[in-house]
Amino acid sequence: MEINWDIELNTIGLACTILAWMLLAFWLWRTYNLQHIEERPDLWKVMITVFIGLFSFSLNLPLFDEVLSLAVLPLGVWISYGILKRNERWQAYRKYAWIGFLGNYIFFGAAILAIGLSGLFYPKDSIETYLADVSKVVLIPIHPSGKEVDLNITKLEESLVSFEREHANVVQWYEEIREQKLPTEENIEPEKAQEKFPYLLTGVEAKAGEHVQVYVELDGKGLLVTTEDRQYYFRSNTASFLKERGSEE
Repeated sequence: MEINWDIELNTIGLACTILAWMLLAFWLWRTYNLQHIEERPDLWKVMITVFIGLFSFSLNLPLFDEVLSLAVLPLGVWISYGILKRNERWQAYRKYAWIGFLGNYIFFGAAILAIGLSGLFYPKDSIETYLADVSKVVLIPIHPSGKEVDLNITKLEESLVSFEREHANVVQWYEEIREQKLPTEENIEPEKAQEKFPYLLTGVEAKAGEHVQVYVELDGKGLLVTTEDRQYYFRSNTASFLKERGSEE
């Protein structure tokens, strides 16, 4: 059982959610005013009926790299019917229970609209979506294998356009690190593992307003962006915003 208005609360998602609620409220208001005054239930009871009608059995559908819930069984309508049929008031409330259930499709459409607009304004394949403002970023070593380096923010800003999204082979990265820890025939003692992403960029601001973590590859030419539900790997062959301490510009 699920109410289907779960949209990521960035600016676009919030706007689409508000729009969906406004459409549902207008539908309720119009139906209520068209109903004969003698048959009208109390408004607060109508609102409760609509809310209960939103409850449904839903199917999770993978669409546009997201998982959306599609209402298929009107559980809230059945609940309302079970309660109201005893008082012979079902006919007066029936349309509001169905407004609630069908409202799930309004929220479903709002979710698709939010995804489409987010893809237009916040393209997932662009590193600038996640690093919209890097003026206050700080580089923090998070693994001993990271060299002593300094961050050149100006060069970081200039190099962002050179980053392109590539496939993140997390399994291969893990196997490479694991093999480093295992002893070999030539070397009985296992070597110290060299972390692929030993640095973390803090103070990053994303366009969508979501919280992201950005890990920097050892050579300074790869960025691993981690959001709440997935990771994106970006690579540049020309980036040079990391400088070893003591070296010249």
